[in-house]
Amino acid sequence: MAIDREALRQRLLSSFREEAAERLGVLEHELRRWQQAPPQQESLETVFREVHSLKGAARAVGLTELERLSHAWETLLSALQRGQLAFQPLLSDVSRDVLRLLQRAHAGETLAEAQYGELCRALEAVAAGEPPPPRSPLPLMSVAPPAEAPRGVSDSVRVPVHLLDALLYHGEELTQSKLEAQALRQQLRAAQQDFQALKQRRTSLASLLRLLRENLADGVAPAADTLQGLLDYLDWNQDQLDRLHFNSNQQARAGTHLAAGLASLSDGFTQGLQEVLQLPCQTLLDGLPPLVDDLARQTGKRVRLVLPDTALQVDKRILDELRTPLQHLLRNAIDHGIEAPAARLSAGKAESGTLTLDIRQEPGSRFVLRLQDDGGGIDAARVKAKAVELGLLAADEARQLDEAQVLSYIFESGLSTSRLLTDLSGRGLGLAIVREAVEKLGGRISVHSEPGRGCEFCLRLPLSRSSFRAVLVRVGERLFGMPVQAVERTLRMPRAALRRVENKVTLSLDGQVLPLWSLAEVLGLEPAGEGGAEVPLLLLGAEGMRYLLQVDELLGDQEITLKSLGAQLKRVRNLLGATVLGDGTLVPVLHPQDLQRSALSCAGTAFAVTPPERRVARPRILVAEDSFTSRGLLKALLESAGYEVQTANDGLDAWNALKQAQFDLLVSDIEMPRLDGFALTSKIRADRALTELPVVLVTALQSAEDRAHGLDVGANAYLVKSGLEQDTLLEAVKRLL
Repeated sequence: MAIDREALRQRLLSSFREEAAERLGVLEHELRRWQQAPPQQESLETVFREVHSLKGAARAVGLTELERLSHAWETLLSALQRGQLAFQPLLSDVSRDVLRLLQRAHAGETLAEAQYGELCRALEAVAAGEPPPPRSPLPLMSVAPPAEAPRGVSDSVRVPVHLLDALLYHGEELTQSKLEAQALRQQLRAAQQDFQALKQRRTSLASLLRLLRENLADGVAPAADTLQGLLDYLDWNQDQLDRLHFNSNQQARAGTHLAAGLASLSDGFTQGLQEVLQLPCQTLLDGLPPLVDDLARQTGKRVRLVLPDTALQVDKRILDELRTPLQHLLRNAIDHGIEAPAARLSAGKAESGTLTLDIRQEPGSRFVLRLQDDGGGIDAARVKAKAVELGLLAADEARQLDEAQVLSYIFESGLSTSRLLTDLSGRGLGLAIVREAVEKLGGRISVHSEPGRGCEFCLRLPLSRSSFRAVLVRVGERLFGMPVQAVERTLRMPRAALRRVENKVTLSLDGQVLPLWSLAEVLGLEPAGEGGAEVPLLLLGAEGMRYLLQVDELLGDQEITLKSLGAQLKRVRNLLGATVLGDGTLVPVLHPQDLQRSALSCAGTAFAVTPPERRVARPRILVAEDSFTSRGLLKALLESAGYEVQTANDGLDAWNALKQAQFDLLVSDIEMPRLDGFALTSKIRADRALTELPVVLVTALQSAEDRAHGLDVGANAYLVKSGLEQDTLLEAVKRLL
């Protein structure tokens, strides 16, 4: 079926106007601050992001002049952000002129191409450190109202009649519940008045009771009228209590019925609203084929887009928020991923590259969006080198990361492996915007790459923004909520099971050595103390990493209403939003991905760990392993068996340790830098003082030749990691010792 491109363009323009209005508002606020004081790095980053996103949105709807102007402004901001250009008032003035021109274009005013050209040249001159050329001032803005914008999917929703009937039914039920609540309120007010009368009657008898106590204390018989007054009060009091007891039972039943009815009504009404707000995912895919065609033409590439045939419906608000991230991913895939036709042919691929978009529902009211390309993939080594260069990663830490952990750094702001800065990409900002938008929706993003074969981005998101469950925890006197989709497990572990490996607290769980932090320390709160013998823990997973957070108390999970922090606190580190519990308690809801990044920057030394009991003359074992995870796992396993363990980062460190201290056994990997396990074992057997030292090689090399080589150099045991079980290693160590 042919695409009505003009109708599609009008719908996309409507979406663009909504997005541009929000971004121009942010820019107006930030530039107003620039006039008062030079911008800080945070403000520069905000303006850079908004202009970058505005450029991409203008490109998507074919507004060439707006795209060109945004790109020139972005170049100026980039030079300012990188310190290549010093801030001066002229920069603020030019930026204000650009903003005014963009606001006029957004308002529907028709502007001459020359006006865009003059501003672009002025921006380019200022970015190059030159005075801007003379330009004519902007004319006064026309007072004529702009033409009405065409309505599109972003400002209206078609609702089936049966859904409106369901909402009308819930509205009638809500009216009935309101009447029941009013009746219950009147009953409670009457009960309050009865209790007030009971209190007043008791107060009126205070003097009579005082007189009775004095008579009894003096041994004087109370007067008959005094006793009669007390008996009358007791009779009245009994009748009053019987009536109050009956009324309270009636009110309890009415309250239970009303609560159940309101719960059912709330669930039905919420579900009905969710159905009203749901739109087919096809609305998200509108406009992607022309966008991909335009991007392919600009880059001189051939790209085929494969879209899913899906009937899945998702919350309209989520689909609207996904438009910009999806455009960023497509732009990166075409500019960075898909190779030029000549390069593809030389690599044995088809001349035309393929982009495949897939959308599927997952269990638990979630869906997954996958974008695959068959391009060159992501060079993990270049990502690692760039992260080290930008100071995002220390060189020694970089050597310990696996490929999945390295690829997570492509989402850091400012990191780009592109050798060429183009008008499409290469500034290292797009993927940071994508991750922030996905996390804001309560989702997660991951990336998988095969060099030479392509790359896949996977976005896991909720189907609706209306329903949200959180695990409630207590830290000191404070309550926090953790999104339930980020929590793999809640558990309690004995404090003695915790170990400190290389000054980091860890716990061996499911065959993995997992890092552990105190949530109080991550959030910068005062720790509550060591606590009891058991430690409440949250097992979380984010960005390909599993880790544990210690809390003071686990309070269970419940459905909550997630609220934003407001315009003044649009983005607060470690916080996703807040909720109000049924008793009125305000509870911050934590941001799992932010927590992971904050935890990695913590020293992790404030957590109290019960050290294992030291025994006299325990066998000493040296573990040589270049992987931090494997080294920690072996250390924890051997220490739990009662051995004293020291670790070495590679073969040369192990050799130096053997020459400086006495050990009873060596457990070593084979593939290590500087000195591998085979060479280390040979040196040990050639040394007269160490020739009898038992050596256990634990490695991933499982060929018969490698096994024979290990035995030839003098290893006492050769264990393969893929089939290694804890008992196997411990039995081998015990036998050799």
